[in-house]
Amino acid sequence: MVQVKNRMDLRHIQAIVILLLYFPVIVAQDLPSAPMVRVGPAYEFNDGIYLNTSMVKNNRPIPPARIVSDAEKFNDRFYENLLDSEEIIIYDAHGVPGRLKVKEIWGYAFNGLLYIQVGQHFHRINLEGSISRFMASATTYDKKPLSSINSSPYTPSYYHPYSNRYVYANPTIERKVYLLDFENNTMYEESPETIEKLLVQDPELFTEYNALKRRERKERQSEFIQRYNQRHPLYFPDKTTE
Repeated sequence: MVQVKNRMDLRHIQAIVILLLYFPVIVAQDLPSAPMVRVGPAYEFNDGIYLNTSMVKNNRPIPPARIVSDAEKFNDRFYENLLDSEEIIIYDAHGVPGRLKVKEIWGYAFNGLLYIQVGQHFHRINLEGSISRFMASATTYDKKPLSSINSSPYTPSYYHPYSNRYVYANPTIERKVYLLDFENNTMYEESPETIEKLLVQDPELFTEYNALKRRERKERQSEFIQRYNQRHPLYFPDKTTE
């Protein structure tokens, strides 16, 4: 009898263990998913560092509390100063500090506003749909044949990292308009050709845009981006329900 009772107790214990193992899964399935809202200029992002678009989509950055810094984290220039270096230190989920290369950061949010990294600089961006249009600084150089340069190509004014036939001189910083395909995390300089590439994903708009003359396509770039975003919106978690 003792043996039989022990076996029954063991079966009960096994059943309880199995129930406990599966109970969190059952509860998680029963819980309602977080409500989603259409993203627009009024959408507020949680402050912190975003490593990729998945974190942006979920509005779940690395929060300021996990960033190692002596600076005031509510200062307007906190992120600008913090990210003006090659590496930063953050705590992981277990409280262990680790180094993170700044060039691996997608962007950050401060006061609910989102900034994206382009050319080792961070720029304000509005996500109004699958395609975002924004201004950013870009560094350009004069490209000259190596034979036309009298001075040594190794002087501080010149360098030739891509070819031994050309040198690049006189760096200048200029503002350019960029387009971000958020779903594919791909960046383009704005032009009728790049907009045409983006519109391929919407055959109806693509056909209409492609039928226009180049001058008309250039004049109506903003219109087609707006129409594309209306047809291909982004939906992120509703922060007001957190």
